[in-house]
Amino acid sequence: MPNDTPESSFQQIPYQVDALLCTNQSPTSTNSPTSSHILRLNASAIACPQIGFIEHGSIILKPTQSGYQIVAIGCCAEIDAKIASGELPNSMPEITLRDRVIMPALVNAHTHLDLTHIGPVAHDPIEGFVKWIDHIRTNRKQEDADIRQAVSMGIQASLAGGTIAVGDIAGAPSGRITDAPAHELAASPILGTSYLEFFGIGKTEQSVIEKIQHYLTNTHPQSLESLKHSGVTIGFQPHAPYTVGLPVYEQITKIARQHSMPLSTHLAETPEEHEFIAQGTGPQRTFLERFGVWEDSILDHIAKDNHPVQHLADVLKQSKHLVAHVNDATDAAIETLANTNTSVAYCPRGSAYFAADQHFGPHRYQDMLASGVNVCLGTDSIVNLDTPDRISILDEMRFLHRRDGTDPKRLLQMATTNGARALALDESGFTLTGGNHPIGLIAVPIEAGCQDSWAGAMQSTEPPEWVFLREKKIQPT
Repeated sequence: MPNDTPESSFQQIPYQVDALLCTNQSPTSTNSPTSSHILRLNASAIACPQIGFIEHGSIILKPTQSGYQIVAIGCCAEIDAKIASGELPNSMPEITLRDRVIMPALVNAHTHLDLTHIGPVAHDPIEGFVKWIDHIRTNRKQEDADIRQAVSMGIQASLAGGTIAVGDIAGAPSGRITDAPAHELAASPILGTSYLEFFGIGKTEQSVIEKIQHYLTNTHPQSLESLKHSGVTIGFQPHAPYTVGLPVYEQITKIARQHSMPLSTHLAETPEEHEFIAQGTGPQRTFLERFGVWEDSILDHIAKDNHPVQHLADVLKQSKHLVAHVNDATDAAIETLANTNTSVAYCPRGSAYFAADQHFGPHRYQDMLASGVNVCLGTDSIVNLDTPDRISILDEMRFLHRRDGTDPKRLLQMATTNGARALALDESGFTLTGGNHPIGLIAVPIEAGCQDSWAGAMQSTEPPEWVFLREKKIQPT
């Protein structure tokens, strides 16, 4: 990383063990059990994407150098029986989290942390998507130091929401490729991928490839060294099919394979995108003309009555992608996503914010899952959220529970292991089975007076509380 890179603005938060565990020290501090001790943690329920929902659950935890290992998990009666049989010690520290559901820390597969400084913004879907894009362009931070500060705000909001891993889109201020967000993530407890966003269509196709090659030659090697062991990787994000030409998609797919870099893109998000790809008309074309990048050669690849997923089908076949939204999903589109092993990051509140269902009907995430598509959850940016104090996948889960009554185990998988799979993270860090070393545990408050623990956790509007998160060795950048 160049020497003039600003230092991280992230301040380490004492999230290692939450106040619910009666200490704000890390698991290896002098106030915590020594490595020879184990701890029993009881809760109203435990939720795991692999084993499901355990009412009146207990987890036996063994401290390690960086976190905890699960020794045993089950309902309280099962753990009591193991203690009685001598399988577990009969004397250990015991903490009970009343009116709480314990679950793994969460994965936000699609977010824009560099927009956190903007905060929530009201939007009338009737005004269309392009006007909203103009607002974002106007308010985006331009300098790396300011971008890192905005990302730091996003990290704080993500941790406040129980999130430990992200697929974050590193926006392109004034068309400039920057990996500043990746270095801010690396200096925090957060894991995941920072996708470098870029635009290149029509008159800008050649120049954006030159920018990418310049980045790969002059910046990427130092960044790789700086990010080593941070749990943060760098990928590429061609913005969307209406701002990136098909030839550029094809070239970046080859480049990404050569450099072992993951890929993400926005896809099948809006009616404006559908019209542009299918007919070559509409607000998105006007947008390109307004900025002087339109040229008729774009029509060589669009205006063929194709669906956006069909438009990118050959690209998706060449390399695994994480695609965001897919509000516009036909049967053929779902089949293509499944056949190409493409992951979908569905942002429920974001889709509702733009009234996607009014154009395309209810989101087909359940049909995608049934067809074998790896669907995970994202928040999009804080701009489209109704929780100004946090950026949380928990609130996406609650949204789907209230609206669709989505199966609890399916929701947990979408919020944890499916996202981990999409981001190429170790899924075992997001499950609570014996022997695993979870990356983190959160406790979700249960709505007062609710007899059903899961329903109570989903009906609550309270933020999650950290039980612990696994420490990572942070190298300043």
